[in-house]
Amino acid sequence: MPNSFMRSVMDALSPQGPAWSPEPGNKYDRLLDGFADNAQLVFDDLEKLAWIRSPGKVPAEMLPDLEREYGIAPDDRIPDDDRRNRLSAIRYQPRPLARVELLQNDLDKAGFGHDGYGLTVTPNSSPAVDPGPIVEENFLLTTHEFPSVFAAGTSSAYAVEQGGYYLVNGDRFNSRPVYPQAGFMAARTFPSASSAGYYDGYQGYENEYAFPIPQPYWPFVVFCGGTVTRNEDGSVASVATVTVPIGRRQELHRIILRIKPLHAWVGMMVIYQ
Repeated sequence: MPNSFMRSVMDALSPQGPAWSPEPGNKYDRLLDGFADNAQLVFDDLEKLAWIRSPGKVPAEMLPDLEREYGIAPDDRIPDDDRRNRLSAIRYQPRPLARVELLQNDLDKAGFGHDGYGLTVTPNSSPAVDPGPIVEENFLLTTHEFPSVFAAGTSSAYAVEQGGYYLVNGDRFNSRPVYPQAGFMAARTFPSASSAGYYDGYQGYENEYAFPIPQPYWPFVVFCGGTVTRNEDGSVASVATVTVPIGRRQELHRIILRIKPLHAWVGMMVIYQ
């Protein structure tokens, strides 16, 4: 193969000069051709491997193996073009992934679903609606009778609380400086603790995905909560919140993040107590 691709590569990578530019046909030129022929054979085999999964470009000798993988009996009597077209129809057919059913099944087995806390996975479809008003709505909490921790006057009793949050790619954390005092104070000379800008450490907090989602991406949102109320056209109107022990928060996140597609946002209608 005197004009092989690999011989051109070897010539391009060789230093410049008469010692590295042999005369055509001499012993050194034939030696380089031999090296290039061996490298070209390896290159050709690797190039074939690049297309072993492509019905249109798979080498003819590898076509029967790809047919067997997709359950097609190889038949040499059929023209290769017809075999490739038949293989393409199976290889590239739409295969909907039952992600919602798979996720619901795992939540049920872990005790978060129907026989546990009552979490239900609901796609935002038929038709898709803006998830913002559903996920970010406020809900009321009623106080309990004493001595419940949710009795009026305790730190656990709230009059109103944020409805839900988006679970996208795991928890994101940030930090802010902790200032020792607040209110109207006269600035003192540094390094006094009352000097302007003085802080004595950082406090970590979790960032939440609370951004408006453009309309084309509404179908990529999946709700995870309680009872779903629908509008007359079948779209989701509201999703009830579900209470989950705070100690199982990370476990719930791990299950969802392991199964959900990367592009999907999960509207978590969950209260942790």
